[in-house]
Amino acid sequence: MSVHLMHWSRDTPVVPAQLVTATLAMAAPITYGVTTDHLTHASFAALGALAMPHLRRLDRAQTALGVVVSGAALAGAWLGGLGWSGAAGVVLLAAVAAVVGGFSRWMADATTRFVTFLVMATGLGAADPWEVARWFAVGVAWAIVLGLAAASFASAEPEAARPTYRQLWRRWRTRLRQFEGWRYAVQLVPALAVAEVIGALWHQEKGYWIALAVVIVVRRRGGSLLRATQRCAGTCAGVLIGGLLILWVPPSWAIVAVVSILAGLRPLLKERNYAAYATVITPLVVLLMDLGRTPELSTVGYRLVDTVIGCLIAIVPTLLLRRRHVG
Repeated sequence: MSVHLMHWSRDTPVVPAQLVTATLAMAAPITYGVTTDHLTHASFAALGALAMPHLRRLDRAQTALGVVVSGAALAGAWLGGLGWSGAAGVVLLAAVAAVVGGFSRWMADATTRFVTFLVMATGLGAADPWEVARWFAVGVAWAIVLGLAAASFASAEPEAARPTYRQLWRRWRTRLRQFEGWRYAVQLVPALAVAEVIGALWHQEKGYWIALAVVIVVRRRGGSLLRATQRCAGTCAGVLIGGLLILWVPPSWAIVAVVSILAGLRPLLKERNYAAYATVITPLVVLLMDLGRTPELSTVGYRLVDTVIGCLIAIVPTLLLRRRHVG
């Protein structure tokens, strides 16, 4: 297992433009926040940029994805302040997204991002939901602009033939008559519900990290035990690294540098080793969520404990379904 965790894949090429745009997408908002002393707004915009994939062209699907993730930020920031009803709302939206995401590859990606940033936004504290969504959308727009600029220098790729909506609808209906059509929902929703209950009962500031760890580990694609273990190991390591960075209280220029380096490594590590990718993306999220704050050592400890709890909860459905498949 340890050998597989450290496996370095070279199957998918990563072009330099992806690394540059990933760096600039995060560096620009943080630089704005540092120079204008609007770190909170900068963190919302950087999270918006983080939510967008590398673009090769602008079409209605990519624009719609920006709307989806901005809506996730709005809904999460609103539900995060509603207590038990907010927790129930998060689980309900995640359940709908998990089922609807089986309609197409685009819907699968969009709904996975929606659930991830929905849960993430519940941890933004007392921030105004509309303000969160507005700055989140600014970050989304900035990421789109950068992607288009990079795409203008790249050679055009032939667009693959897309199935019609009628074909997608028929395939989706067929899958929903089988267990595979519900597998992701079965793995995600009960685990997320348990995480939300524990987070609500255990009154501490970072309780949302239990649910966040669940949605990071439980994925529609790559649902094997190995991939889940990679995500768990990387997320826990990333939380520890991110906590140490926050406790260090780096100067402003160092914050920009660290965020830029971590952001630039994302596209490369995502294709090479998922454990390493999770180790980088998690401290990046930690830095953005705590930007402008100075948490205590106990806060870092709580976040790490929450992450371990979330990972353990998330692994259970994978193990049960694996035993079911073997049996």
